[in-house]
Amino acid sequence: MTATTHHQQGLLLAIDTSTASMTVAVLNNGQMIGELSSHAERNHSIGLLPNIQKLLGDLGLKPKDLQAVAVGQGPGSYTGVRIGVSVAKTFAWSLGLDLIGVSSLEAMALGASAKTETKSNQTTVVKWFVPLMDARRSQAFTAVYEERVAGVEKSWHSIMPDGIRVMAPWTEQLLALAAEAGQEGPQEIIFLGETEGFAAPIDQFASQWSGNVQVLPYSMEAQYVGLLAYPKLAAGEHAEVHTFVPNYTQLPEAEVNLQAKLKQQKGEV
Repeated sequence: MTATTHHQQGLLLAIDTSTASMTVAVLNNGQMIGELSSHAERNHSIGLLPNIQKLLGDLGLKPKDLQAVAVGQGPGSYTGVRIGVSVAKTFAWSLGLDLIGVSSLEAMALGASAKTETKSNQTTVVKWFVPLMDARRSQAFTAVYEERVAGVEKSWHSIMPDGIRVMAPWTEQLLALAAEAGQEGPQEIIFLGETEGFAAPIDQFASQWSGNVQVLPYSMEAQYVGLLAYPKLAAGEHAEVHTFVPNYTQLPEAEVNLQAKLKQQKGEV
C-alpha cells in the first residue's frame, strides 16, 4: 500500500462483480448518491461500462469528476472478479484516481448488517455475520464478521478471514468458535448472501447452537464497497495500480487441471 495525505473525501466510484449481481455506486464524502445494479452474471463483461456511464450520466457527472475508485477484490466468481478489477484499474490508471480494493465478502456482510439494525441500551449486543458465495461442490466462499453494539458505540471486525470452505465442517468449526467465545460471543449468527444451496448445513447448525440463527438471502450492493473504502482513503492508503490483483482464493478448475497436467508432463507428480 502507498501512503498519501489527500483525497480523504470526495466522489468515489464503487464496483463489484464478484457475484451474479453487477453493481456500481457513486458516493460523495461517504454518502451514497446513486447506485445501479443488475443480475446477469454472463453479461458482466458487456454491461459493466455501460452501467457506469449511465449512472454517472444520471447523476450529471463525468469520469474526471471522480477522486477515487473502489472495487470488490473478491473472492467470488473468477471471471466476475477479474472483470471488475480490470475496469477499476483502467479507471484508476487513465484518470489518475486512487484505487482501493476491499473484500467482497466483507462488503456483502456489511450490507446485510444494515438490513438488521441493532439497538442496544445497557446490554452489549453481539452478532456474527457469515457471508456465503456458492463455490460449488458443497463449498462456499465465506468468512465471519462481528458487529458489537453497546449503546451508541458500534464496532465491526473480522473473526475469520475470507476463504473457501466445505460447508458441513465449516459449520462445525463455527459451533466451536462460538463456544470458545463464551459470554463474549454472539447472541445471533446471520448466514447471508447466496444461502439457498446451503439450507441443510445451516439447519444442522441451528439445531446444535443455542443462540438465534437468521438466514438472509442478500445480493451485493456496491455502496458498501464504497463505505469500506473511505476509511482506507482517510488513512492515506491506496493500492498500486499495476500490481493490484484480485483475491481469487482458489484457481478456476480449468487452470487447476492444466497445472496438474503440466506437472505430470514434467514428471513432478
